[in-house]
Amino acid sequence: MKKVFLLLILFSSYHTFSQNKEFKTLFGIGGLYNFQTEGIAFDGRAKIPIFKKLFISPRLSYFPSFNNVHELYAGTDLGIDLPAFRNATPYIFAGGYYDDWFNSAEFHNSVAKKNNLVYEAGVGIVLSFKCFYPYAEYRYDAKWKEGSLGVGLMLKFGECFYSKKKQVKKCPGF
Repeated sequence: MKKVFLLLILFSSYHTFSQNKEFKTLFGIGGLYNFQTEGIAFDGRAKIPIFKKLFISPRLSYFPSFNNVHELYAGTDLGIDLPAFRNATPYIFAGGYYDDWFNSAEFHNSVAKKNNLVYEAGVGIVLSFKCFYPYAEYRYDAKWKEGSLGVGLMLKFGECFYSKKKQVKKCPGF
């Protein structure tokens, strides 16, 4: 039920704010490196503006089974864009995630459960190059007390990929 509620919020906010041309949603892929577990993950996300500097960012991260910790993260960040300089925009964020820890039985302690709720916060920077937005960020997980470094690329599809409309030439009026 919690997952359905979260998805409804995400889709309704996307529909509401995507109607405004001022707000452009970014979609991206990337990777994460967790310093404590020395694991790597594949990351997919969106950046959905709510107000001028405020955004939500739904995210899905998967740490494959070749890592020591095999898990799937799904959740949303709430972020604020800080003042930009040149083509770089720093941001801060905090979010909550559902963590499905597939091999949690291998780690015998009171914290390691198969299903967990975790909270993360961090800082990042995104660069703007036409419709390409590479990013780098540092995340800190409060439950596991571990940090991760993420890098990736987000795209603004409305600016990168569009169909060229035929231009109709008009005769000048006399």
